[in-house]
Amino acid sequence: MNRCKVCSTPVLQRRNRKKLGALSTICCIKKLVDLATQSGWDHEDARKFFAEGYVCYRTVEKCSLLESLLIAKLSGRANDPSTLESSGTKRRATPTEHAAAVKVVVTQSGYKKTYTLSPSKEALGKSLGRNSSNAVMRHASHDQTLKRSMLRELCRMLRAEMKALLASPDFMMKDVSSLRNFSWNGLYYTMKEKAPTLVELLQSCIPQRSTRMKFVMVMCAAMLAGTHKRCTSVQSYVSIVLYLGHAAKQVYNRLQKLGICLSTFMTRRIIDQMGENHDQRVLDWVNSLKSTISTNQGPVARMQFGGLDNSFEYGSESDVPFPQPLEVTVSPCSDSSSQSDSSETNSLQCPNMSPLSMQLESPNGGELLCGSSPIPSHPLHSPLSERYSDECTLSGSEKILTDQPSSETVSASEDDSDPTIGWCGFRIVGDNIDKTVRPRDMRHNHQSTSLHYFHSYAVKDRVDVSDLSPEVPLVTSKEIDVNLFLPSPEDCQSLEANFCTLMMRILVKHIPGISHLSSVVLQHIPHPYSVAMSKKSEVVPLGVLLKNENKLDDMMDILDGLHKYVPSIRTIQHFEDPEDTSGEPEVTDIEIDHFCQILIGGDQLTAARVRGSQSIRRNSDNGRMRLDAFIPVVEDWHTKMCFMQVLWSHLYKATSTLDVGTLYQLKILINRRNVSKDVKKDMNACEDFLELVTSSHVIAAALHSVGVSNSSDFLLNFSSSTLPSDQQAALESLVVSICSKFINISYPYRDYKDSSDHILKYTMEVMSLGLLYLEFKDAVREGDGFRVLRCWKFFFLLFRGTGHKNYCIEALQLLASYYYILPPRYAAQMLWGRFVNIHGKTGCNISADLHMEHLNRLCKDAISHLGANKTPSAISKVGKALGPLSEIITNFDAMTGTVVTKAHTRRSEEEDLNKLVTELVHNGNFHMQPGRFHQNFKSIESNQLISSINVNKFRDWMMQQLRIFLKEDHIW
Repeated sequence: MNRCKVCSTPVLQRRNRKKLGALSTICCIKKLVDLATQSGWDHEDARKFFAEGYVCYRTVEKCSLLESLLIAKLSGRANDPSTLESSGTKRRATPTEHAAAVKVVVTQSGYKKTYTLSPSKEALGKSLGRNSSNAVMRHASHDQTLKRSMLRELCRMLRAEMKALLASPDFMMKDVSSLRNFSWNGLYYTMKEKAPTLVELLQSCIPQRSTRMKFVMVMCAAMLAGTHKRCTSVQSYVSIVLYLGHAAKQVYNRLQKLGICLSTFMTRRIIDQMGENHDQRVLDWVNSLKSTISTNQGPVARMQFGGLDNSFEYGSESDVPFPQPLEVTVSPCSDSSSQSDSSETNSLQCPNMSPLSMQLESPNGGELLCGSSPIPSHPLHSPLSERYSDECTLSGSEKILTDQPSSETVSASEDDSDPTIGWCGFRIVGDNIDKTVRPRDMRHNHQSTSLHYFHSYAVKDRVDVSDLSPEVPLVTSKEIDVNLFLPSPEDCQSLEANFCTLMMRILVKHIPGISHLSSVVLQHIPHPYSVAMSKKSEVVPLGVLLKNENKLDDMMDILDGLHKYVPSIRTIQHFEDPEDTSGEPEVTDIEIDHFCQILIGGDQLTAARVRGSQSIRRNSDNGRMRLDAFIPVVEDWHTKMCFMQVLWSHLYKATSTLDVGTLYQLKILINRRNVSKDVKKDMNACEDFLELVTSSHVIAAALHSVGVSNSSDFLLNFSSSTLPSDQQAALESLVVSICSKFINISYPYRDYKDSSDHILKYTMEVMSLGLLYLEFKDAVREGDGFRVLRCWKFFFLLFRGTGHKNYCIEALQLLASYYYILPPRYAAQMLWGRFVNIHGKTGCNISADLHMEHLNRLCKDAISHLGANKTPSAISKVGKALGPLSEIITNFDAMTGTVVTKAHTRRSEEEDLNKLVTELVHNGNFHMQPGRFHQNFKSIESNQLISSINVNKFRDWMMQQLRIFLKEDHIW
């Protein structure tokens, strides 16, 4: 396409026959040169001026020289050559040079008048006569008088539009709910409707289309804030972003002067208002579960965590401590914080009906998914009840187990049963939050303050367990098979199969020769609820309670405060004394609480404090005071830390510097000075080091099995075939061989064939426990409850073998609760509600207590931001506002297109890994050499922690603890 030599724009056809004649089409140089020559130009000068090329009509119109030429041609006369300078500029014309004036004839209502335009407005008149609006505006802008008039009119229009915007409620900061519903698009469309001229004017100043809307909104918001003090919705939004970024007070004060944000006082006021109704979603879940209790279940028998308590059994007349009930009144549980005060009380005439006979069974026949690989069986609640069916229906890589109703269970008829209400179950996770406030000016009466409060959140279940029965199992210690709490041969086989998958991931990642096989290695081990666990978790922070969980009195107050999140209904039974012959027998009222129990998770200390509080209040009058509604559960992140401490105490010694291949010697080799003997000092550093050491052992074992000394020669001896399928089979065979030779974590204990090479046994111990750690971490990442439960069985043995009594009891409590003590519904909820997914992606789950640590960090940062205003009231308000603040910042990032990279950038570990692999290979840690030993680990054995357990004493200890769990050792 031809382009203009002046402005480089494409030369298009322009038709304007009345004025330009031959110049209406593409102008060639010859015509222009001839026209200039006729006007008095020298032919050579004209040719040099235009050169060779094309000139578009717009350039012809703008060029002062060509404008004079066109005027001369159209006026029918040639200008004097003296009037045209060689540079092409136009000389100022005298009035006598104008051949004819431009006149305007106005005819209106028979009236006709002719106006002669001044020379400065002649071009404007001509453009107006041609009906060219663009030319009219262009010529009018050159006239200073008309330009000032146009600006005055534009300002009047903008002031009118600003008034229209001020009348719109979208820019008004009414309450906090307007921030939650804030939308850039909504404000933009409002502005285009109310102030189209202002939006068009501002957009024309911004060249990039992608950023126009946001910049226009910020500029308009600043103008509106300067006009009216209530138009601060955008400024409030920006202030919250600055608050979450921990901006200093001076930043607020300076940006407020520019109309960009609010002051620190107003920002804190907004934060305080955000804490109102912060738990509304949780209360909605509570109301949903409460309706489930009232319509489906009826009265629920009282149960404390751990089994039966001192509740009266109404199974027969001899068990009834009072005469038969005369009337039963069902009413919501009285709670000052509950929102069910308006519920009506229903009176049921139920003569000769006991509480358990009133109980309605929830429909059985729900489906429970289980993996295709060997997995722990679903909880057996009593040997007298039927187990779940073993018949499996394959669906892809999943199997479906059907919950068969027990023949001993009396359920309601189908005609009388109510439809199942959607499941809104949730669990509460809490932990202590410790903060030390150090004053700037310390005095004898103004010292550092140590704050110990309780922080918690609620997370909604992603797995629907509404079809499972909520009935309390009746079981004694004699009916319990403790073998279910220990790893079975099937568990060991499944664990070794997962070890093979983990080892294949390590090999294809770090050995270049087989990196092309990464696509055939399973990156996400599937389980029945993989889809559900890939969804984003719904988390609601519940705020900070100003109590210390380390004190039992405060812990009971904490549970009383959390009781408002317990779905509960209270029934009142009226009894008459049949022996009273006075004619008006005395009526006794008994209040019975019915709960949909809530799991409360945390570390081992939190779970122990909950049980201690329940034990202290076990003789209270009603279920709420007895804290029956809470089921304490220990979470996984603190358990993983305890397991790492077990591994460190077993294999990490600071005196083993000269023992090549030990953890401490490998730490010195790669200079990991942040790795400490106490894992709690730097959990991340110890975890990173353990994963690196485990990977190096896997690679060294693979090199030893193939018969090479470095990774570059691995592919040559790995497989003689170049087909990917053959190489995949060779890789699978290799990891199976490694697992059979160098992995030993079985139960019952399996001794290694040669007991004299203690260096090899130490290496096997590091590799076995390291892979168990990776298995547990991967199970949590995938949200696989079955794999986590299997790892807990091995942790149970390891905690017992190393004397970690508290976590050993917690492991037994968890396993017994799943298999026997808890109803099916709560057992499944305990197993699948242990994870939180904040990204909504596959393989992005974390432990619930780890997410609690993340919230604690955010809360501590917010408390630090309070400055000198660290009062209990301010801290409580900050804790309640964490949830709404998170929603607002997430909405802000989505609307502005901000990409927040939450993944940590990690430095390459290949150099450290190669050092470790070279050290292990050159030292021959995987070669069988009888008589070798480390000086600091002379008597170490393979699978030593499990083999050191006295099985008989261990079983006796388990039975003793189970009797305590089931309250059989207590006299009430």
